[in-house]
Amino acid sequence: MPLNRTARAVAALALVLVLFLTTAAQAQSLSGVLRDSLLYDGPLPNATVWIEGMHKETRTDLMGRFRFDSLPPGTYRLTFNHPAFDGAGVGAPRWRVDLPAEGLQGVLLATPSPDTRYGKACPGGRSPDQGYVVGAVRDAAADTGLAGAVVNAMWAQITVSRTTGVQTLRKNARAETDAHGQFVLCGIPSEGDITAWATFGGASTGLVALSLGKRVLAARELFVASKTLQPASTAADSAALAAQLDGVVKNIDGEPVLDARVYVRGNRAMTRTTASGAFSLGGLPGGTQVLEVTAVGYQPGHQTVDLKPGGSRRAEVVLGKTIQRLPSIEVVGKLSAGSEVSGFLDRAKRGFGYFITEDDIKRRNPIIFEDIVRTVPGMQVVPVGQGYRILSSRGQSNLLSNCSPRIS
Repeated sequence: MPLNRTARAVAALALVLVLFLTTAAQAQSLSGVLRDSLLYDGPLPNATVWIEGMHKETRTDLMGRFRFDSLPPGTYRLTFNHPAFDGAGVGAPRWRVDLPAEGLQGVLLATPSPDTRYGKACPGGRSPDQGYVVGAVRDAAADTGLAGAVVNAMWAQITVSRTTGVQTLRKNARAETDAHGQFVLCGIPSEGDITAWATFGGASTGLVALSLGKRVLAARELFVASKTLQPASTAADSAALAAQLDGVVKNIDGEPVLDARVYVRGNRAMTRTTASGAFSLGGLPGGTQVLEVTAVGYQPGHQTVDLKPGGSRRAEVVLGKTIQRLPSIEVVGKLSAGSEVSGFLDRAKRGFGYFITEDDIKRRNPIIFEDIVRTVPGMQVVPVGQGYRILSSRGQSNLLSNCSPRIS
């Protein structure tokens, strides 16, 4: 009797071992490369590849490679998540993979080409010098998509012909976000800089510089503070809605820059850096804003920052190479009757208009001319390429209206 029990136990153990070995032999690996043609134009690193219907996921390495182990033969559907795709509102495709009993290596998972997606998102065909921008507009406080937000883009287009010569045209594009806060801007030039901004109700982002970099597609996430400070806001409202921005300004050698002028574009708050290059700005609007830094002897610095209402953020700005300062030139002239300067003084005495005198300029101590114009009611300073364009918003419904004031 004991022998029979021992024999049965050995037989059962052998059966379990056979089943284990059979299962182990059937479980195979699935490996390959995830390649993106939409945003990265190459292998996609740090993406989470997962199998639908299973609790299995893996992360791609710097070369876009992924691997699943211990998979039985069968048919699987693979997809992925990636922060850049999530922020841009670009949905990841799904692939069907048939895994044979011997396993499968060298699988290529490729996203569709930008041209394919352009045809689905934008009406009409795409010319060789055009692309598009996809993205999402999100609430800066709640971090949720904002439906019905408006995204505008503006850029300069230079045309040359024998009849009209060289002309600079101001072009624009406009899109409205869907129920998830996602948008598509079509017909964007693939070369050069564009200026984009988003609005929601009475709130707006800063004027953000974007570039496709000779590619077909670019992605951008914009944050808007859906609740803004009002003139009658209390101290508690200010604490809950205003943002704080701290940071440091350095040169390309890593040395702190003293007395640099720091401000957020479109906001009157301004500060200067200390001996350690540190700065602090409070009472700022939330959302995507543009931090600007100017210092004597340096090229201006710009940085886009996403500010959370009631929160704080830190930024580090590196100024470019030093620029040569030219000696000042003093020009002396006489006023004649009927001259523009004489007319300026006459209008100033009568109080018709907004006037900036020599004393005003000395008191404000501007680094560049545009710093003075920013303080004039009804004037907008819009970045265009490496420079700026001054527009008058008086009597205009938005920045897309073409009204350049006369500066004398």
